[in-house]
Amino acid sequence: MADVTLIWNEQEVFRVLHSYTGPVGKRMARYGEIVKLGAQRRAPVSPAGSGGRPPGHLRSVIRWDRGRDVTQYVDISSPARTPQGEPLGLFMEVGTRPHVIRPKKPGGWLRWFDGDGKIHFARVVHHPGTKAQPHLRPALEDLRQA
Repeated sequence: MADVTLIWNEQEVFRVLHSYTGPVGKRMARYGEIVKLGAQRRAPVSPAGSGGRPPGHLRSVIRWDRGRDVTQYVDISSPARTPQGEPLGLFMEVGTRPHVIRPKKPGGWLRWFDGDGKIHFARVVHHPGTKAQPHLRPALEDLRQA
């Protein structure tokens, strides 16, 4: 029977599986870029902008980041927020139910611009909700062709 010697190279295993410059890290970066570009392509754009932001703000801030815990992962995110500080990307992805919007300060006023640039003020807004406009989940499907 032949003798078998197994040599475990811990540094090479780390480079291959956990390093950002190894084959797994490079593949994860490629996948992150594919999903980011797909999400940007599909993200809804308000022609007049919204909440004081320029048109295409949500699309322009979609990004990907890498992380490591037990293995590598890619996090696709959008730091875009509503004027009240809520996650705009999530609301566009899954939609919202009808809801009431109130000023942050009691007795304060809400202010917004319509599509024609006209300014509006109100003490309370009964928002009808937002229809879902998925852009992140469909972008994940782009990986099936990668």
